[in-house]
Amino acid sequence: MAFTLNRRAFMGVAGTLVLATRPLAAQERLSIATSMPILEDIVSNIVGESADVFSIMPANADPHTWEATPEDMVRVTEASAFIYIGALLEPFVETGGWRRTVRDNDIPELVVTDHVELIVVDMVIDHGDHVHDLRGGDPHIWLDPLTMVQAVPAIADFLAELDPDNAEAYKANAETYAVSLEELHANLEEAFASIPEERRKLLVFHDAFRYFAARYDFEIIGIVLENPDSEASARDIADLLNVIDESGIDVVFAEPQFNTSVLDVLSAEGDVTIATLLTDSFADEVDTYIGLMEFNRDQIVEYLGEG
Repeated sequence: MAFTLNRRAFMGVAGTLVLATRPLAAQERLSIATSMPILEDIVSNIVGESADVFSIMPANADPHTWEATPEDMVRVTEASAFIYIGALLEPFVETGGWRRTVRDNDIPELVVTDHVELIVVDMVIDHGDHVHDLRGGDPHIWLDPLTMVQAVPAIADFLAELDPDNAEAYKANAETYAVSLEELHANLEEAFASIPEERRKLLVFHDAFRYFAARYDFEIIGIVLENPDSEASARDIADLLNVIDESGIDVVFAEPQFNTSVLDVLSAEGDVTIATLLTDSFADEVDTYIGLMEFNRDQIVEYLGEG
């Protein structure tokens, strides 16, 4: 992209965001929009000082249910490109208004899950206003650092195509960040080695830990809500209490982006501890991807380790 644009936005036919544009000076810096803050941090490590990166979604949003506003559509038109996870993680990118806005403004896109090996699950989760179809692959790739390592070169190549002058910087940053992710993996593996086999079981709030469990030899023994938009039934709670009794696992992991009031019932009736894991969003004390994984490491070791 050889020039920046002076943009004046207006809403066109069928909700399409159209821009009146005129070329200004030669572009000096890329501005990369990402779908979610976790991806913003990952891309920022590859960009380094050569471009600006921002997230369309706020820090505490659930990507499965978050909806873009017209203002958000304006923001993406102000970017040089848009990077998102894909595999139906972010339904807002599939809506007609968003797709037309991106298409009509010729915004280059990178779908990260197109560049990694996905775990395919024969499952469709009905969220009411949309479905979460895992048959095309589970999108929660970032919960395994080595799966994210697969994506890093593709992100660097995408940036280099947009900005050839800084291609070498993107490549070098990507190589450095990949090493950091490999070191993170080694650190997690070492930390989890202290957890005995009979305790390597996860009772989690939503279905996001397939990559994590496969990489670090954990078993997902229960999911509190298959559909986080719904409420647990009495039967669901009874089934979870049975899982807790049979497994001997005395901790259930909540996630801060969801309403987890149902866990109060489990805590009271099942005599279990409620801890926290981070998946689709950051929390107040965590604002980097590596920090998110280290937070989860500490929580799992604390609550599933032998003490």
